Amino acid sequence: MSFSNIIRHFRRRILQPRPLPLLSQVLSIQPSPLLTRSYVNSTSSLLPSSQLSLQLSPKQYITTFLVTGLLFGTSLMLYENSPNRRVNKAAQRGTLPELRISSDKYYPRPQVLEQLKKIFTPQKYSRPFYMIYGKDGIGKSTLIKMASREVGQGVIYVDIPLPLDNYCFVIELAKAMNINLSWLRNDDYKEQWKAVLSAFERAAKVYKAKYGRPLVIIYDNVDQFNTDILDILQSSVTESDNKGNYIAVFVCSEYSAVQRMNLRGHWADMDYFEIGDLTKEESMDYLNKKNIGEEEARKIYELVGGCILDLKKAARDLFSGRSFEDIKKTIEIEAEIKFLAAKLLPGDEYYEVWRNIIDVLLNSKELCASELWEIFNNSKRVDELLSKNVFEYHPKTHKITFKSKSIECYIRENANLFIK
Repeated sequence: MSFSNIIRHFRRRILQPRPLPLLSQVLSIQPSPLLTRSYVNSTSSLLPSSQLSLQLSPKQYITTFLVTGLLFGTSLMLYENSPNRRVNKAAQRGTLPELRISSDKYYPRPQVLEQLKKIFTPQKYSRPFYMIYGKDGIGKSTLIKMASREVGQGVIYVDIPLPLDNYCFVIELAKAMNINLSWLRNDDYKEQWKAVLSAFERAAKVYKAKYGRPLVIIYDNVDQFNTDILDILQSSVTESDNKGNYIAVFVCSEYSAVQRMNLRGHWADMDYFEIGDLTKEESMDYLNKKNIGEEEARKIYELVGGCILDLKKAARDLFSGRSFEDIKKTIEIEAEIKFLAAKLLPGDEYYEVWRNIIDVLLNSKELCASELWEIFNNSKRVDELLSKNVFEYHPKTHKITFKSKSIECYIRENANLFIK
């Protein structure tokens, strides 16, 4: 084609385009074979679509569909069951611990429940540690389970088994995180421990990035931990890679666990919440609902205080036919055994010192813990004594009180031994 012909073609086709067709004409235009052609492979792409449609029979179409569906389903199943996906889903859903509420061991405490829910719904700058403290038998675990279930998302609850060994704890932690440990040997708990803790830390990082707030993990009954496990759990929270990604809540009853965590130097990052006894009104209501008369209920409360476990036991003994005086005598014997174990009776080394301390507690109801350390100048002796169930240490206020109402009653009944 000559140069002049090329110029004429350019003017006619490009510079002077034909007018647009009517809409009816556009709708009637058939699609180009190039657009409808199936590019299955290099050979078939050169064939007209009419011939391509004859290449696959209906049976082959069905087979292709089934194979594609099977591959997609398998891929989806593998993804959903991958370790990281399982852990992330557990974190987002929350553990939702199993809850069996017995009316004997539970009394509704809406204010306590609301405070627990606030702890389990942390904000961006919440402290990395919480210690929930309270003596045995006041219903800590029940209230904590209820609160964690109500919050749901982002709360992992780990129940420490009794009796505890390292392998059992790893299993419980893995169960809470929806992790399968069958690929690890039963005796290789250190490797299991590393695997589970690392998986949890990764999940916490993913959760924080997605929701903008820390994940929460609750360790119930940490009194059962040996010091190595407790130290590792505390250190994990404050490591630079994990800081701010999750909050650890330690639930305990014993002074030894409280003291160990404080000695680790994390007290500045820790906040405390104590679940105390029922009030007098709550205790009376609890006993009245068990069909115990007002006068009997008052005497039981004055004897054992507001611990649900003690109230339940006294009510049960009363219904079994035992007199109140008989119940009182049994409780006093139990208190005397605790004083013997603590070496607080006449003839013991620190008897006179403790008489002064008891006198202060009877008058003021509480004593600053630092005064106790100053009096003894022997922290080991103080730690030993506070673990003997005679006195109660309150970490939030740093105060010392009597362990229970029954301990105070025993002292008053034996005033000649303890009161100057």
